Amino acid sequence: MSIQWATNTSASMTQGKRDSTRTTETARRHALEKRDKELAVVWALEQRLGIERRWDSSCAEWQETARLVVRRKYQRALDTLEGLVVARMFELTKMNRSQTGQ
Repeated sequence: MSIQWATNTSASMTQGKRDSTRTTETARRHALEKRDKELAVVWALEQRLGIERRWDSSCAEWQETARLVVRRKYQRALDTLEGLVVARMFELTKMNRSQTGQ
């Protein structure tokens, strides 16, 4: 990622070009407003579900869930591979070559 610097002069500002700082600041402000709205939704959901504290990476629940996620990703990859092997076996059966090892 490269960082580009823009130099604004009074001439470039009056030529109808928008001030990039103002545009960036507006985007930042909108992102903060959106984050605050989403955070309010999270707080309300936590309250409705009776969640007293959030998990962090040091919690036993977090670590167990992380292990389950890794195991699930592995299982899905294994299922995909198994499906590909079965599909290949069907293709070889159609060609009467299923016992040839090719």
